[in-house]
Amino acid sequence: MDAGTNKQKSNQRLSIFELEALREAFRQSVRENDVAEAEWAQHAELFVKKTSQKGGRLTRT
Repeated sequence: MDAGTNKQKSNQRLSIFELEALREAFRQSVRENDVAEAEWAQHAELFVKKTSQKGGRLTRT
């Protein structure tokens, strides 16, 4: 892949529906893992890493 293709992919945005699905998945993860509100930022980082490793779409391709 060339730099132009990478830049194009990084500039695409998620739809409101994709954002809502991601938000709900995060909320569910917080509930399932009993994460305290003070730990949400750290949990969010891990959630994003795991979601992207599983092939989840955090950015449009």
